Amino acid sequence: MWNRDRSVLLSLVCTRIIMALAILLALMLVMTTWIAPGYFFYAYDSLPLTVTYFGFCLPAFGALWSLDRLLCAVRKEEVFSSDNVRYLRIISWCCFGAGAILLTGSILVSLNLIILAVLAAFFGIVIRVVKNLFAAAVALKNENDFTI
Repeated sequence: MWNRDRSVLLSLVCTRIIMALAILLALMLVMTTWIAPGYFFYAYDSLPLTVTYFGFCLPAFGALWSLDRLLCAVRKEEVFSSDNVRYLRIISWCCFGAGAILLTGSILVSLNLIILAVLAAFFGIVIRVVKNLFAAAVALKNENDFTI
């Protein structure tokens, strides 16, 4: 019990640290792109890269928020619930959205982003499988709750 609670707490803290770092990175990118264009990137590459990055940030923050909510529910020992299935569904759709944005960015910015797009889509598929397993477990749990 103690090890599981400690690992969930550690995952929750790491998720929140990653969220804070991503926000900080986004703010730094905005400041350097608008205040000093061409400082990190060439001037002609700056706009497509910025649009791709901020487009990617939307599903990434959605996935991180859902992961945070999922870990909070697991910490409260509410593992097999319909809310957790919903959080996993949101995470998988965010992965698919991030993959689509990165695929578009690979056309606009660099073909190297196609590797990240494929990885994001793969993670979306894996999370979707886990979501389906959780949904089956929730259905089984609800059926057992109504059994006398």
